[in-house]
Amino acid sequence: MKRKGFWVLIQLKNESLMKPAGIMLLCLLLGAAQGCSTAASTGKMTFNLFEYNRGFSFPNRSDMVITTGAGETRFYDLRLEGSSFYPDGSIIPNAFIKPLLNLHFGDVIKAFTEPYYGIRFYHFFKSHPHWGIGIDFIHLKVFMADPEQKVRVTGPWPDVPPDGQILLKDHFATLNVSHGVNHVMFSGIYRWMLLPSAKIPDGRLQPFIQLGAGPAVPHLQLTLNRDGQSQRKAYSYNWRFGNWGMGAGAGLRWKISPKFGLYGEYKWTYSILDEMTYDNGEEGRVRMRFATHHLVWGVSLVF
Repeated sequence: MKRKGFWVLIQLKNESLMKPAGIMLLCLLLGAAQGCSTAASTGKMTFNLFEYNRGFSFPNRSDMVITTGAGETRFYDLRLEGSSFYPDGSIIPNAFIKPLLNLHFGDVIKAFTEPYYGIRFYHFFKSHPHWGIGIDFIHLKVFMADPEQKVRVTGPWPDVPPDGQILLKDHFATLNVSHGVNHVMFSGIYRWMLLPSAKIPDGRLQPFIQLGAGPAVPHLQLTLNRDGQSQRKAYSYNWRFGNWGMGAGAGLRWKISPKFGLYGEYKWTYSILDEMTYDNGEEGRVRMRFATHHLVWGVSLVF
């Protein structure tokens, strides 16, 4: 048995599982198991939540502004779409079970960190246990919804017809933020503590609302079609102060045990991505601003 456990640890190392999302997810699963085993113990008021979620994201339309040495060009009312499913149409199961059976542990963890997921921590105040603060990480993807869509263009841009309307596919080979908009929001939260009991004094049923804001780290992927050739302009993360966002949400948490719960939530975010730049020092800046609707569900470790 020891030899088998040692072999599994070697596999974990080889699969590069010890990245932050994987570590936090492993802690959540282990903590949940401990919570279930201690469910029968005498309850105490809890003040901390660590949560993991999956969900759907629905980005709205957005203008896009590209600024180069030639000037500023605006593309109006682009239709955007999110990506919440795997190519096989599943949220987790198929992407998780197959690599687990094949002992590909890196792909097992990847199943929990793609395509849409969130991780967050909240702390509630002992003096006012309804109120709390926390940090919320949201990984959502944004794509050009339809390469066949026509958009209006103003400003310097090659091969624009007299009516100012272009087909996106004629000018853009790729246009997305597919490695994530990656919001990091510092949030305030208020919870109602309903159905309290001796075992769960803070309430088995906890409706909540939250509001937050903070930086974003978008990964722009932009490839232009120019003179019959593809020219990749951007494929990198943008760690800049001009990229940030805000959000609000409302949801319902159900505590299965004193240490473990499930929750669902509607979330709204507004992404302000004003500092996405071309790679390799080339002059070029891309700006986008858009709202996104989210429907998420997840698990809670309570302590």
